[in-house]
Amino acid sequence: MTITIRIATITDVEDISFLGKKTFDQSFGYLFNDKQDLLDYLERTFSLAKLKTSIGKPHNIYWIVLYDEKPVGYAKIQLNARSEFIVSNNSCKLQKLYLLQDYLSKGIGGQLQQLILKKAKESSDYIWLSVLKENTKAVSFYQRDNYKIVGEHPFSIGKENFEFWVMGRDL
Repeated sequence: MTITIRIATITDVEDISFLGKKTFDQSFGYLFNDKQDLLDYLERTFSLAKLKTSIGKPHNIYWIVLYDEKPVGYAKIQLNARSEFIVSNNSCKLQKLYLLQDYLSKGIGGQLQQLILKKAKESSDYIWLSVLKENTKAVSFYQRDNYKIVGEHPFSIGKENFEFWVMGRDL
């Protein structure tokens, strides 16, 4: 079993689109009463055109995770990302860190997180993220890496309303 984690390029956009849709559905699909709201969100958020534009921006860094050369996860940070909850003027946001369900609890997320933190330290002194309050496994995952809850905010997708923790840590 070979795990490869590398910075993603434009050639990885189709894999990231697939992984984005699949992992979001696996993680949060059950929360949607109206499946069309979920489908619309997935198409809008993980469209090839949107991802191609996003991956081309210099302040966005994507990673792709391969397990025996099969794409199983991805991550994204946004450099120079401010938040009302963060004092630092030099912070970045961990926007995405997802693995397919079958690859959770194999230590891959921790490896990915360490690469993200190493890269983030090159240009930032603080990293923050938003995580669904009821996603206790994710909250615990981040707490193990010294993230602390620093705020909270609502987020809506279609007719669904969600409550998120803002978590952050020094780099």
